[in-house]
Amino acid sequence: MNSRLILIWMMLAVLLIPAAAAAQDDVTYKPREVSGADAAAPDSADGAEVATNDAKSDAASADADKKDADEEDDKSWGVYGKATFDIGLGAFTKHKYARKVRSRFAFEFGANYTIPVIDVDIHADSGFSVWMSKAGGTNGVHEFRWADTNVGLSREIWSYDNKKDFAISFTGDVSFALPTSKASWTTNLYTTITPSIAMQIKFAQIRFGYTIAYSHSFHKYTSATVDPSEVDVISRSAGVENLSSDEIAIDGILGEIDLANAFTLGYRFFDNFGLTVGLGFADSWSYKTDSNRERDDLTNPYAKSGRGHSQVSAGSIALDYSPIKYLTLTLGMSSKQPWKTADNKSLRLPWFDTVSPSKNYTKFFLSISGQY
Repeated sequence: MNSRLILIWMMLAVLLIPAAAAAQDDVTYKPREVSGADAAAPDSADGAEVATNDAKSDAASADADKKDADEEDDKSWGVYGKATFDIGLGAFTKHKYARKVRSRFAFEFGANYTIPVIDVDIHADSGFSVWMSKAGGTNGVHEFRWADTNVGLSREIWSYDNKKDFAISFTGDVSFALPTSKASWTTNLYTTITPSIAMQIKFAQIRFGYTIAYSHSFHKYTSATVDPSEVDVISRSAGVENLSSDEIAIDGILGEIDLANAFTLGYRFFDNFGLTVGLGFADSWSYKTDSNRERDDLTNPYAKSGRGHSQVSAGSIALDYSPIKYLTLTLGMSSKQPWKTADNKSLRLPWFDTVSPSKNYTKFFLSISGQY
């Protein structure tokens, strides 16, 4: 793992140092707005993370709205910290098959850096998280989890501002994920390339945003791998594929392509208060392998051959309050769930799971975050 980290940081140096030398001394630096969820979300292993993170009503997006339009920070870097407590809807369900209560208390920290070169911004961000409670998944209590590091280029395509109560802008971005997270090591990710276009509209106290992003991932194998000595006997006897003496493939076929859309609608009132509603949805396609490319006598008659396809939606409603400039308190709920019901006949409500509350697709959260 150490050699891989050294290689990653060498790649960062190659990308950033020449750009820094090309930047002029009299350039005014503008920090790139990076939300804590985007930079430090632990184990972003599925393609729906783009839609999920953009749809969340995070404190960082609210910070940009409440800053004075004429105020401009001249630093090229930013840091943030966040503490979050959330609890799943299943905690309030008395169904006999309800899962255990899934409450989570976690810390997130991260940083971002931006270098403007002519009219293009070169940006990098990364972070880490520590879960203070066991809340399902693979994260252990007090386990340190580094997130993937993102490096990219962004440029304003077009903008208009009447200097009063209306402004609109379009921004293009291309980002590359460097596999510094445990999830990416397990899936043998080389990188994920994500081009995106974002639109922002400001009208009086109303803010509207839309982002469309395409992601293409490149993995060493089409399935996640583990050392066979780390897997129990039952798993090793379940038909896993032996790749080498110290690697076996597990957990089906990995996702290769994702297409995500995210919408946000916000309103600022009483100076320090804001309400944000988010909606995101994403389509994901798995790798096309020999096992899913062709049909044979053993194929289920109802199965569809070809790439695996999944759809997920993400919705959020949040109220934020900023008692001081760099501090934000946020209260709200968020949902991440399949786009349709299990019988594929009707759509789920994106903001609240009315079909299967015991699965904890919907969570209520309270967070305190600081960004500088």
